[in-house]
Amino acid sequence: MHVITASFSAVFPLLCFMLTGWILGRAGILTGKAADSVNNMVFRVFLPLSIIENIASTDLGGQFELKCALYVALSCIATYVTLEAIERRRDDPPSVAPVMVQGIHKANYSLLVIPIVSSFFPEDLGMSVVLIAIITPIVNICSTLAFVSRSGRKLSAGELAVKIILNPMVLSSFIGILLNVTGISLPELVADRVMAKMASMATPLAMISLGASFELKAVGEYRKELFRAISGKLVFMPLALVSIAALIGIRGADLIAVLVYSGAPTAVNSYSTAVSMGGDGVLAGQIVALSSAVSIATLFCWLCALGALGLI
Repeated sequence: MHVITASFSAVFPLLCFMLTGWILGRAGILTGKAADSVNNMVFRVFLPLSIIENIASTDLGGQFELKCALYVALSCIATYVTLEAIERRRDDPPSVAPVMVQGIHKANYSLLVIPIVSSFFPEDLGMSVVLIAIITPIVNICSTLAFVSRSGRKLSAGELAVKIILNPMVLSSFIGILLNVTGISLPELVADRVMAKMASMATPLAMISLGASFELKAVGEYRKELFRAISGKLVFMPLALVSIAALIGIRGADLIAVLVYSGAPTAVNSYSTAVSMGGDGVLAGQIVALSSAVSIATLFCWLCALGALGLI
């Protein structure tokens, strides 16, 4: 019962925000260009502030475990390379392929890891918080690369690097790491009264705009893509990565962190990223919405399995 409550409470707010957006969309309050403007604002302002705050406030040295850090970093890169290879063989349209890669690769890690891990290990979060500073820049670089490489323009290595670095998600990751490493802190009035409150708006606004754009009929139109994305994100990716992590000796809070990184629902900012970078926003929204709903059951099953095996 405790596992059900912890998993449900982590995902339930996302469903409520999305439902609010869906109601606003159906009521004609948030539609069309208004929803697109909200997405653009989330992508360029609120999500970057959220990333900076999360990484800058992380204690990078407090719970550092080299084996776990290396495993997550290398598996994150290897998973992206594998997904890209699969998509290149499938030859999906340029607007669909990066959305599929991002939908499987990019998880709601920073949003879900602390509530889930703390429900099992309230006194010892292990590497779960530290991994935010590792996972966030890698997945956002990979996501940007997936879209930019299919933009139709031939870019030099330098132009590609500049485009990736200037992506708001990637740039904010580097700023957060810089603030963390250098120990530079903003005045309390700015950090707590302004920046923190603006950062807290990122997830609600992203999910509300997603809900406003959600179309039930699109589920049927994208049923094959949705099955591939959700089964890959919530079943096959955690099956592979958690199994390897367990085999190399990762246990407890760190193993739950690997599970959340690999098996949490698709990141909320995936929808805003897809819309802002020319991807199929409808498909991206469907993947986020359905993976958030289905993950309540899959995370529960994964956590129960790890507990039964004595790994957490």
